[in-house]
Amino acid sequence: MKQFLYLSAFLFCLVSCTTGPYSPLPELTAGTDGPFEENCATVFPQGKWQFSHAIDFVMGSKTGTPVIGVTSLDGKDIFCALVTVEGLTLFEANFHPNGGMDVKRAIPPFDSANFAAGLREDLRAIFEPPAGSMKAGRVGTMPVCRYIDEGVGIVDVLPDVDGCWQIKSYTPELKMNRSIIGQSCKKKGPSLIPDYLELKTYGQTGYTLKMTLITADNIK
Repeated sequence: MKQFLYLSAFLFCLVSCTTGPYSPLPELTAGTDGPFEENCATVFPQGKWQFSHAIDFVMGSKTGTPVIGVTSLDGKDIFCALVTVEGLTLFEANFHPNGGMDVKRAIPPFDSANFAAGLREDLRAIFEPPAGSMKAGRVGTMPVCRYIDEGVGIVDVLPDVDGCWQIKSYTPELKMNRSIIGQSCKKKGPSLIPDYLELKTYGQTGYTLKMTLITADNIK
């Protein structure tokens, strides 16, 4: 019970606290010497998928009780469920492309609107291509697809880093507020699926999600 209460408080703070920026947006050197857009498209699962991950939540020096995350993609909606290792469903919802959501189950404090909105944004950052216009180029030697959504922010997609990929998001003030690092990618159809993901937000109350892949099923 103590572990569950700690996890609840931890996750509530995870999505309701304001996180600050970290590093500035690096300069992009324009270039068209490779299939940038095609390579960046492999970062995001294409078609219908169902994933399950073991998720560890870290904030500062504190680590929450691990949970299992189940995510289903159907090309439009994102379905997500968070389940304890004992089988208790903490949260279950469908997130729609227009920003709407249908919450089917939410145990307090997971019934907070802030929690659902924060979870939706993290899932969209991992699984959906960024909005906005795209510029191809390089940061140093790394190929980058830079998506610019005026008034919202900038997202850099790096499709080839140490055999996998990275995603870095920046505020309208050009400061990084989220990074996603994939490791040990495997090619499944047109998509690169990492065995391990680490999502970080930055600032005084930044948090880390450590996601170890359990299953990845491409649903025909």
